[in-house]
This record gives sequence, C-alpha cells and structure tokens, in this order.
Amino acid sequence: MRSIIAPQMALSPGAKLGPYEIVELLGAGGMGEVYRARDISLHREIAIKILPPSFSQDSDRLCRFAHEAQAAAALNHPNILSIFQIGQEGCAPYIVSELLEGQSLRELLHNGPFTVRKTLEYGAQVACGLTAAHSQGVVHRDLKPENIFVTKDGRVKILDFGLAKLVQSEEKQSFEEVTLTAKTDAGVVLGTASYMSPEQVRGDVVDHRSDIFSLGAVLYEMLAGQKAFAGKSGAESMAGILKEDPAPFPVARKIPPAIERIVFHCIEKEPSARFQSAQDLQFDLDTVSNSSFGTSPLAGAESRRPRKISWTLGASGLALALIGTFLVGMRYGKTRVPEWHRLTFSKGVIQSARFAPDGRTVVYSAAWRGSPLELFVTRLESPESRPIDLHGTALLGVSVRGELAVIQSFATVDSGVQMGTLARVPLDGGSPREILHEVEFADWSDDGSNLAVVREESGSSVLEFPVGTPLARTSGFFAFPRFSRDGTHIAFFEYFDRSQDGGSVEIVDRQGHRKTLSENWSDLTGLAWSPDEREVWFTGTRVSGASGLIGVTLDGKEREILKAPTDLTILDATRDGRVLLTTQLWHAEIYGAGPGDKQEHELSWFDFSLPDDLSPDGKLLLFHEAGEAGGSNGASYLRDMDGGVPTKLTEGYCTGLSPDGDWAVCDMQAQPRPFLLVPTKAGLSQRLPDDHLFHSVARWLPDGKHLVFTGTEAGHGQKAYIQNIDGQTAKAITPEGVAHVEASPDGKYVSAMMTSGKIVVYPVDGGEGRDVPGIEAGEIAIGWTEDNRSIYVGRRELPSPVFRVEVATGKRTFWRKLAPVELSGANFIAPVLITPDGKAYVYGINRRLADLYVVEGLR
Repeated sequence: MRSIIAPQMALSPGAKLGPYEIVELLGAGGMGEVYRARDISLHREIAIKILPPSFSQDSDRLCRFAHEAQAAAALNHPNILSIFQIGQEGCAPYIVSELLEGQSLRELLHNGPFTVRKTLEYGAQVACGLTAAHSQGVVHRDLKPENIFVTKDGRVKILDFGLAKLVQSEEKQSFEEVTLTAKTDAGVVLGTASYMSPEQVRGDVVDHRSDIFSLGAVLYEMLAGQKAFAGKSGAESMAGILKEDPAPFPVARKIPPAIERIVFHCIEKEPSARFQSAQDLQFDLDTVSNSSFGTSPLAGAESRRPRKISWTLGASGLALALIGTFLVGMRYGKTRVPEWHRLTFSKGVIQSARFAPDGRTVVYSAAWRGSPLELFVTRLESPESRPIDLHGTALLGVSVRGELAVIQSFATVDSGVQMGTLARVPLDGGSPREILHEVEFADWSDDGSNLAVVREESGSSVLEFPVGTPLARTSGFFAFPRFSRDGTHIAFFEYFDRSQDGGSVEIVDRQGHRKTLSENWSDLTGLAWSPDEREVWFTGTRVSGASGLIGVTLDGKEREILKAPTDLTILDATRDGRVLLTTQLWHAEIYGAGPGDKQEHELSWFDFSLPDDLSPDGKLLLFHEAGEAGGSNGASYLRDMDGGVPTKLTEGYCTGLSPDGDWAVCDMQAQPRPFLLVPTKAGLSQRLPDDHLFHSVARWLPDGKHLVFTGTEAGHGQKAYIQNIDGQTAKAITPEGVAHVEASPDGKYVSAMMTSGKIVVYPVDGGEGRDVPGIEAGEIAIGWTEDNRSIYVGRRELPSPVFRVEVATGKRTFWRKLAPVELSGANFIAPVLITPDGKAYVYGINRRLADLYVVEGLR
C-alpha cells in the first residue's frame, strides 16, 4: 500500500490517503487540486481536495484551506457542497466532499448567455444556498461562476467557502485585514476582482449583502453573456465596481424589465440599497419565474416539487379576461389572444373530455358536488350538459365512429388514477360491452377499430396495441396514450414512478420503435396531438408554478404555447384548431382531530399540505408543503394539533417524528442520499451515513434509536430496512415488493403493504412474514393498535371506512368513516395517520376544482 508522506509527492491512481484511494485528478486551481477517490470503507466515490506541493509550506494558504473546510462543513443544504471530513496525511491536509457530476457555471458560460428561465432557476438555487449560509453567520466572499456548479440533474451547488468569514460587525476592518500576502503580490484583496462588492474593494466591513452583490454580477453575466465589471486589469475592474454601472442589457437579448430590475437591485453600490437578504432575492426570482416570463425554446432543470399524478387537477371560476392577460409564446413570436368558450359551470372535478366526431359535441366525465364520476354530453353553443345514463363511469376515449371507451367498476390506485374494467359503448345509447379487466388508460386507433391500453403486468406498466401485444414497458408508469390521426404513432407520458408526476413525453410506432421527445418535466397532466400533427401538445412545468401548454415537435424542439395564472390541462384537439382545456385549482388539505376533540377540523396551512406523521400522544403533526408556497424544494412543518402557527423545520420532506418529538427524519432532495435528522427545537442537523438507497417514507421505532423505512437499491425492487441512527449500515428485513411499512408500538414488527396488494407482518429482527387474513381488495395498511394485536386498514376513496383487523385471526371491527364535510372535488384520501390508542387521527385529501373550456386560435 502506498501512502502520502509529503506534499511534494504527486497523487497518482491507486495512492492511499487515509481510508481513501485516489482514482484520478479532476482539476486544479489556486486553492488546491481535486481528485476523484474511492471511500474504501463505505464503498462510494467521493472528491478529495488537497493543497498542491508548491503551496503546502505556505502558512497563509494552509490557514485558508482549513477555514474552507470548517466553514463549509458547518453548513448543511442541498445547494451547498457537502463536506464529509477534513484530514491530514503527513504534511498534506485534505478535504473530503461529495463527488459532483456536471459543469461549473463558468464552463456553461462558454456556450454563450443563458435563457431567462435558466438564469432565474439557477439564480434562485444559489440564493437559497446563500440564505442557509447567511443564517449560520457565514459569508462566502468569493462568489463567481467558477464557484457555482450545476450537476447533471440540474441541482446548483455553491463551492469553495475558502474565503468565508464568520460575520463580525463590531468593528471596521483595515485594508490589511482583508488581504493576504503571497510570494508574488504585496497585497491581494480577498475575492475575485470582477465579482467583488464595493465594500470588499474598499476594505470596509463585509456582511451577507456582499454576496448579494456578487450574485447580481453573476446573474448579469448569465443574461448578457459578458461580465458586469470587466476591466483590462483587476485594478480597472475594481475601479468600475466603485464608480460605474454595468452597460444596459443588449437589446437583442429582450430581457424583461422585471428581471432587469432584480439584477440591478443586487449590484447597487451601497449595501443598504440592495436586497437586504438572500431570501428576499430568492423570493423575487421565484415570483418572476412563476409568472409568464420565459424564453422559447424552453429550458430548465427537472422540478424538485413532487406532486401526485392527476388526470385533471381542479380550478373553478376564472374570468376570461384574467386568463387572456397571461397568454404568451405564440408561434414565430406573434401574439394572438385566443377565444375561450366555457362549457361547464358546476363545482367539482373533471376527469376527462373528448370531442365527438362532429367537432362540436363534447363528451366528458366529471364528479360534480361530491357525487361519483358520471358521463355528460354538451355542445359548444349550449351551457347545459346532459348526463349519459352511466353512473360510476369514467371516459377514456371517443372513436371516429362515435363509440366511447370507458372504465367501470374501478378502484383508485393513486391520485386521480383509476384501475377497472375497460368497456365500449355507443355514444347514441346502448349497454357497455366489457373488453378487459385491470386497465388504467386507453385510446382508440385512428380508424376506431381497436384500442391501445395501459395496464399493469408483473410489476411493470405496459402499453399494448392491440390488446395483448406490448409496444413499450417500464418499471415506472405510462399514462395518457394518444393515437396520431394517421395511425402511425402513439404519444404518451412515462412517469418516474407512481408517487410522482415527473417524467417525459414519448412516442412509439406500431413496430415498438420508441423515442423520447422531451424530458425532465413535472405536473404532466394532459396530452394531445396538435391540429396539424407536427407536434405533441401537453401540459406541464419545469419550475415551481402553474402548468402551461407546451408543444414539442417529433425531433424534440420545444416551445411554450399558453400560460395562465392557474394549472392548465389539455384533453383533446381537433384538426381545425379547437382545443379542450381545463383551468384548475388543485389543493391538498389536512383534516383530523386531536385527543379530546369532539369534532374534526382542518389542519392545512398553505396550498398543498400533506400529513407525514403524528406524535404517539397525538399532540404534534408533522406535515409538508408540496405546492407553490413550499417553494421549489418543498418545506416541512411541525404544528400543534390544537391549532396555532406551524413551525418550519427545513426545506425538503420529512416523513417521521421521533417518539419524544425532538427530531424529524428527512429525505435529501437528490437520491440516492443519506437521511438527515433535523431537530424540532434548538440543535444542529445530523446526516446519517450514506446507504446508497433510494428512500421512501421513514418511521422511528419506539426506542428512538432506529428507523424503519422502504428503500430501493439500484436495479432491485423496494424492500423494508432498519437503520440505527448512530451510524450502522441499513439492514433489509423484508424481501422485495414492499410499498410501505408501519412499526408496531412495541417495535417488534412491521406491517408491510406489498405491491401485490397483500398486507404482510414481518419481525423487525428478521424472519419470515405472515399474511394478515381478512384484508379486502383495495385496502391499505394505516397503523397499529396499542395492544400490538391489530392494524388499522382503510381505502383511498372518499368516504373511507376504517377498520381494525386482528393480525392473527383477521377479525374486523369498524372504527370510523373518514371524509370532509365538503366533498366537491375531493376524490382521493391519503395518507391516514392514527395514534395507537385511536384518540387522534389526521388524513389528507386532494381537492380539484375544474372548469372545461373550448379554446380557439391557439398556434
């Protein structure tokens, strides 16, 4: 084994540095060399930064090197490089950090200026990371494109807190205090000339507003394609920073005035005239990003806002004049206000809609005022809808022959997704003829003679045409298949998994040749072929905000067609340009009752509140916000069950509350990543060792020392695992095929909801599982009773009857029925949380309120 014994020795592949083995040199800069290395003990790849030989004897540089590690290691945030360890081998100090795959902002700038949307997205992420650092009293002091890294999945990371300095506001620093002496320079001001704030140049007191100035200079460069302060020398650049303003943005770039104001507000000469916090800057960037500003073609990273899949996601009562003010992105830059014709006027959710062959009759399925789904027919010239005598039926498609494809006897398998029996029925009346069981989506072929279907088979989602002939298969989830009018292709969505609606737009021909047209979208809610069939039109978003209408050509060119101040869903389009759209309001709400409450009450906070865990005594609720109010990363909160203002714990999603209520276990945003333990009171967050698993919901065992969770190893199915929070490696306690687990109050068993639909009990210490008898189809496991003998089970439909089922005998006892008083648009219930003594409970619902429109004039 080779070892580093002196800084003069080069690091070659195979060299050992403590428990790390060098793989290759990644790059070198003024503050050190960066290597890819392998953590031998944990079997993972990491990055090591080590001082180069020429600097290892420089005490000032050694001091800065150590300071970088201490400053960055104190920070724990998705937008800041994670530091794992600082060490020294012989005379060589080093820092161990996460290994990033991607490019620096400087490298990306070599390709030219960024689109407005990319600038807003990346800028907001940098501001988010700075907010976290500033809240800990850490100022970066050298923010520049070289120190901003964009990973392959679109995550922005701030690097090199080597100049960071704990804020000291008590006294002014002298010029000498903000310089370092190097061998070739008498004095070098800390920072990089083109991005330094005026107070840095002058040697004045530097606080968090200096970083805001630097970020403003970076944003300017991203938009303009040139530096804000670019002199021929460092001295000229610093003189410009003190006395001059950057040149106006090039006219050809067409930078919206609102964005220009944000950038120039960042680079005001006086700190008091800038944004006073990075959080305020982030808010403005997100606000502008969520408005109609953008460029075409669209660009942006994958959304980090998980949202449940929905066929239609409600909205009601938008004035046409309001919608018209948010229309953007017509083809060739021409703007034309489309004509909107409202078709529905009731309160509820619209599941699907299609034009009949005449192009003026519309068939749709909806659940109005809390009633079950049923079919309706309306015409463009009439405000009335006529029900078709098919109750409990959802529409899937209408053929060119005027025949309906419907789904009946269905069960809800996820938010807005039903699985049931596919049937066909004439539009002008008749009895449905059953075709196939356990179908989720279907669409008619171009001649109306056959159907393409999506259904589950052996744990995979399969697109078939004709029935029984697979064209595509995925471990994720297919949805919304739509035949082209010439019958050559089927367009569809592929989602990453059933728990999220992030995914891609795909097409496949009849021979099974498949192509991805556009990817990295979230909130994918509807799809249709464009009137001229040169594009696939779909509704979705890449940033936190409302879903818009997007077009993509068959060679992958994207454009934004329509934007509104609420979610849009496209349902159908005709050859002559009429488009069926819904405007939608989508909310997630929480209802429940605490110990001693005589009636349940609403516990929602913002627009998309989802319950995660209840304390054992039923007094504390852990929940998260997954909508616009939660931001691009989401946010987790803790609140008392008796009301009051919730406390924000962290960005991201926490899923389990410790038995004493002092800690929450949270997922890192990018997977696979280790769990993060976040204190609910004073204290510092703790990162658990990386187990290289893709995590799902985690729960604490009653001893407060172990977690039980579901996780997936790359290339394998999901299992249940147990992990000691003191750092031991996670251990699988079930076979593959587990969807969710809940621990018994004594910590000896878990109830596992299997992907097969069974509920199986497994010992926590390992061993064979045993099926719980008495479970009915469609029921899900909720939690355990306090005697450890029974589990609570319920259904996803509303209202949802909940039963206690004895694990040994299957004996069922009714507990209560869960449903809010107002059922309009509420068609999905999950999750449900019940304390073991049954004295407190909460449940979440999705409420979707929609209006159906025919829109003409879209191009």
